[in-house]
Amino acid sequence: MAFLDHNGESEFPISKDKVFNAMCRAIPTIKGMKIDNADKLQGRITVKAGVSLWSWGENIPIQLIELSENKTRVQITSSPKTGVLFGGALDMGKNRKNIETILSTTSRILSNSENQSTENNQQTIYNQSNNFQTNLNSNFMEQQNTNSNAWYEKTWVVVILCILFFPVGLYALWKNSSIGKGWKIGVTAIIALIVIANIGGKEDKSQSASNSTTTESTTTTTEPTKEKQWETVYTFKGNGMKKSPVFELTGGDARLKYSYKAPGGLGMGMFSVYVVDEGDDIMKTGGIPEVMTQAENEDSESAIQKGSGRYYLNVNASGNWVVTVEELK
Repeated sequence: MAFLDHNGESEFPISKDKVFNAMCRAIPTIKGMKIDNADKLQGRITVKAGVSLWSWGENIPIQLIELSENKTRVQITSSPKTGVLFGGALDMGKNRKNIETILSTTSRILSNSENQSTENNQQTIYNQSNNFQTNLNSNFMEQQNTNSNAWYEKTWVVVILCILFFPVGLYALWKNSSIGKGWKIGVTAIIALIVIANIGGKEDKSQSASNSTTTESTTTTTEPTKEKQWETVYTFKGNGMKKSPVFELTGGDARLKYSYKAPGGLGMGMFSVYVVDEGDDIMKTGGIPEVMTQAENEDSESAIQKGSGRYYLNVNASGNWVVTVEELK
């Protein structure tokens, strides 16, 4: 029998998209569970669990967080549909079993996919190696047959190219088998001297233009940039369970600052804050709290990752509290 054992998380050394796809395959295979909603862009999956011997069913929201290109954190909350305060505190371990089953099934599917991918890659490399060797032999035979008629074997073509377009001319000069090595070295040296002389003239002009630009730039002044500061979007305070009016976020950096104190001096309490999309209801769709603590009292803050839009606060607590939403502007 467990007490408020409704949260779990795990990290996979795999990209976020692969973990998301594996979960969408794994969950329908688990008895009594079905996917209610899945948003790949935001990395969210909402799962419903049916009635069992130990509960009236659970809401199971899942959040995928991309830590790096090949590392993903999965956070799962399994909450009774009747609510934590109405029979969900003692769940006989059902919520913990939901979390462990989802994670183990997903891990098994990911392992099978990685093994299959490795076998396919090894077969592809083997086939490419055989094809490369075959093509190499074929190309060598063709080259032996066509070298005698190549365009660079025509001396008059090489001379014209060295005068009009020396990069191609030099290539043809050194490929030609009828021109002596002494001629090749002499012509290459002459072309190199001409190129160096032209580069030196261009550098002198560039230096003069750079000095002029530097003189002009020193006369300009840059305006100081204004530093961003935390601004209050909405402050919500009260006692027990409450929902706030709707407020709006612009999609920048945001955080929750909160102060909470449990009643009665029991040495423990319960305080959780959800930031919910306008029109949603966590009792129906479930959700992952931005803040959750069982301390007797606490004053702290927590960053929130929300896009631009309209939201409201759903506070579930057993004492007095104050919650402030701030954005960096």
